[in-house]
Amino acid sequence: MLDDPRPFYARARAEEPIFWAEEWQMWVATRYDDVKAIARDAARFSSLNSISPVSVAPPPELLEVLMQGFPLLPSLVDSDPPIHTRGRALVSDALSLKRIGSFEPVLRDLANDLIDGFIDRGRVEFVSAFAIPLPGSFIVDLLGLPRADLDRVNDWTSHSSAIFAGRGTLEELVAHGREFVTFQHYLAAAVEERRASPRDDALSDIVRGAAEEPPLGVAELVNMLLQIVFAGYETTAGMLAAAAVELARDPALLAALKADPAIGPRIIEETLRVSSPIHSMYRSANEDVELGGVTIRKGERVQIAYISANHDDERFAEPDRFELGRACPHLAFGQGPHFCIGAPLARLEGRIALERIAARFETLRLVPDQRLEFFPSATARRLEAVELEW
Repeated sequence: MLDDPRPFYARARAEEPIFWAEEWQMWVATRYDDVKAIARDAARFSSLNSISPVSVAPPPELLEVLMQGFPLLPSLVDSDPPIHTRGRALVSDALSLKRIGSFEPVLRDLANDLIDGFIDRGRVEFVSAFAIPLPGSFIVDLLGLPRADLDRVNDWTSHSSAIFAGRGTLEELVAHGREFVTFQHYLAAAVEERRASPRDDALSDIVRGAAEEPPLGVAELVNMLLQIVFAGYETTAGMLAAAAVELARDPALLAALKADPAIGPRIIEETLRVSSPIHSMYRSANEDVELGGVTIRKGERVQIAYISANHDDERFAEPDRFELGRACPHLAFGQGPHFCIGAPLARLEGRIALERIAARFETLRLVPDQRLEFFPSATARRLEAVELEW
């Protein structure tokens, strides 16, 4: 499933489009129309605990560690109104198109600086050298966090992902938990700094807005920031890594991009459809719902498989083929009230990244005999490493 989930989901769409997964004790929705309907229906499907398929309590040893941090409270992605409405408004104001747009020259310079660091070598591991540090540096700049902390923030985000995935031995989970708690306290300190001395950054805007009635506490803000940081670069890194693979596999696509950099946004949109950096999300039924020939009972959970919806051959002809300019919109950013707040940011980063790649590289190739492996998660889909040469 990590290597290539498309054949499995294609079989599910053909044989049992909404099926019951016994091991996870939840339904799985695989068709475009069903996934879209569930994502848009916030009245009948709750987004509480929407990030992880794991809904059991952590083991006592891990719980003891997590209790040294802040409680895991519903925030942006995993909340319903009115909590979601308030949080989304705060973040939308802080990450305004005007603010994001003002960072375009910074983003372009950052992309060039990263490429300068490896272009003369003729070979690079693209994920660690570009796909992660580009959006990572951008999101810490946007929030006003020290760029010198990027490596630590990246490590902390990986530990956070492992916690939500419930992945690893007990010893590993406890170690992930300690780092996750350290990250929480790091973000709490940044919140307190902005309360004492606001700056011209998105974090100050969020803290200022959170002070309005009814005020949000540090725990609520820490949970919000955890999601902003993760969404701000983990998923974008997945998109950039997947785009680089497409360009390296298809010399004609890179040549077309070099001849006309304006096609960059179209390449990004098709990359989002094909790669689906958010593999799936989760919902819980607020009432009995008849959908796709099954009855989803109140309280039952549903996986909405975005990567399956984005390969539904009822919507996309030859869905495994990379094709620019498809008429049907992809669902990679979700749908409805939880449509990704950071979509404009991701699209800007993708456009600038492809623009710089087209300008700086004559050719790109995948280093032969490498195995492309994905980060082990049932939610986010990102290649762990991509070796390129030119």
